[in-house]
Amino acid sequence: MEELCRRLSREPGGISIFAFIPPYEATERAFQEMWAKEGYTGGTAGTVQTFYFLGQEEWTAERLATLPSVDAVIRLSKDLAQIGIYPTVDPLASRSRLLDMGLVDPEHAEIAARVRQALPAAGAETPAGPEGELLKQRARKIMRFFAQPFYVAEPYTHRPGVTVTRAEALQICRETLDGVHDRLPEAAFYFKGGMDEIRAKVEVEGSQP
Repeated sequence: MEELCRRLSREPGGISIFAFIPPYEATERAFQEMWAKEGYTGGTAGTVQTFYFLGQEEWTAERLATLPSVDAVIRLSKDLAQIGIYPTVDPLASRSRLLDMGLVDPEHAEIAARVRQALPAAGAETPAGPEGELLKQRARKIMRFFAQPFYVAEPYTHRPGVTVTRAEALQICRETLDGVHDRLPEAAFYFKGGMDEIRAKVEVEGSQP
């Protein structure tokens, strides 16, 4: 939430973000302590208004699918957090009207659909032969590419936040799915920015004895 506020607060127009806190994390005291410790914005930051709601029941993917009158739904995944993918955005359960209503160009929509179709292979335990293993590796690279250093986390991680343009993100996803980067290791995609950073990591590690 705080990263979204940081990145969107200078954008034109107005944005409202509603955060639903799961019940197992939503005791009033715990939330107030977290609010004070982490410095949550609440209220308005630039053009972004944020609202936090303590949930009485878990917001499953099925419940989120029924939310009316919202432009985008971002579902955070505990499973992704357990394997260190941050932000923990579940790309299969999250959605945006920009794609549903055809407000992006056809290539963008096509790549997004291919990524959604490919990602389940990242968790496949027993790929069906060499081709299945290759699809799994490509999906895992995209999943790791989606992990990006946060700007708001810089004081804790001592790692500078990064921004990847939409055009470059789409290009990397397309090339990865097409096999252009099959020779690059999965680890090179993890917590990196664009392709220059990914290749730089490979070169540095390759030059080490």
